[in-house]
Amino acid sequence: MVDRADVLGAIGEPIRFEVLRLLADDGEAAQAALAERLGVTPSRLGNHLAILRAAGLVEPVRIGRSSRYHLPDPDAVRALLSAVDALAGSAPATSTDRLKSAGPSTFARARTCYDHLAGEVGVVLLDRLVAERALIPGPEAESVLTAGDGLDATLARLEVPHPSVGRRKLAVGCLDATAGRPHLGGALGGEILRSFLRRGLLLPGPAPRSLIEHPALERLLA
Repeated sequence: MVDRADVLGAIGEPIRFEVLRLLADDGEAAQAALAERLGVTPSRLGNHLAILRAAGLVEPVRIGRSSRYHLPDPDAVRALLSAVDALAGSAPATSTDRLKSAGPSTFARARTCYDHLAGEVGVVLLDRLVAERALIPGPEAESVLTAGDGLDATLARLEVPHPSVGRRKLAVGCLDATAGRPHLGGALGGEILRSFLRRGLLLPGPAPRSLIEHPALERLLA
């Protein structure tokens, strides 16, 4: 039996409240996708998810090697969210509200995710690299990708230098929070984003982390 004090304590923190709101809207999401959407690190979000789990408000579902979170009783949680909103009246806008009001289509189209490109443009980029055999995908959406025989030609076409890998993976699939498909992470993803920003192919957008693509970039990835 869940204690009501645990429930009240769990929803009293803004990030946890937003997790519930996102899951109420989207149905389920991976921890990494939720962290990206909320602008926090996965480890920090993991602490919040543990509190929500202890209060019986969220549950993980194992899919392959990753987990996705959902609401075990979505109707009850939606009623709880509505009641809090009604009591709060004109509460300050959350980070998610600010992103939506600043232009949800822009945020979904192109944005940063850590040091690489996310959103529809990031997904298109990864698809193009795979189609050109620049990268060979792994068995799952968030698997490591290996260099293909077309990598040199693709980087030359994009005018992007080979990345300095160091201890990082060259390329990793990163599940996109809005597209529901992987975009390109890893050292190569970071190098491409830096190059696009430096050349003005991507410009800062109206919301935090959002980006606006130059028409030349759309042609480059077509």
